Amino acid sequence: MVKRVIAQASAAVSVVGLALLLGGCGQPQETPAETAPASSPASAPAGSASSSAPATESGPGTTAATPETTAAAPETTSAAKTGECKAGQLAAEIRTEPGGGAAGSVYRSLVVTNTGSADCTVRGYPGVSYVGAADQQIGAPADRDPAAKPVTVPLAPGDSAVAQLQQTNADNYGPECDRTDVSAVRVYPPNDTAWLEAAQQTVGCANDEIVLMTVGTFQPA
Repeated sequence: MVKRVIAQASAAVSVVGLALLLGGCGQPQETPAETAPASSPASAPAGSASSSAPATESGPGTTAATPETTAAAPETTSAAKTGECKAGQLAAEIRTEPGGGAAGSVYRSLVVTNTGSADCTVRGYPGVSYVGAADQQIGAPADRDPAAKPVTVPLAPGDSAVAQLQQTNADNYGPECDRTDVSAVRVYPPNDTAWLEAAQQTVGCANDEIVLMTVGTFQPA
């Protein structure tokens, strides 16, 4: 009797164990999820392709720069380097030369002197006209002597240049002259719009159709 009870108990335990074993085989086993290792991109080294593109080398077709060549400047004379005399650095006077008289006119010398502190030059015809006491122009300006030849005259401080000035007597023209007293001759240096004056007391014609003077080019004094 005892042996039968033990045998039944052993059989019951075996049945329970088998049931548990079968129940465990029927359930899927949970597998822990695989976690991919976090990967951070490695910092690109300085100068790598990820940070900057490689420098492009010049191709063989690159043309070398042509060296600049400067032509030698021609030598200039001292006269060419010296500036032209302006009215502000000159003084003018009218000189009557002995034997300068002619029929109805007189040949005089228009002299300009460098009163400045720097060298300068004069070349060509001066502009010349009569002016009255009120500094107004009287009559027509002087004609130019076509026979005169221009030369460059260098003037150091104190040096002078001279232009021949022919002045015709206003009385030659009668009433149509409209005689007017003259106090000076206005002189424009060549290539200058400013003027200076040379004192001269004479008579001119207010009629600007009458030309009383003819001037030549400046020459060395």
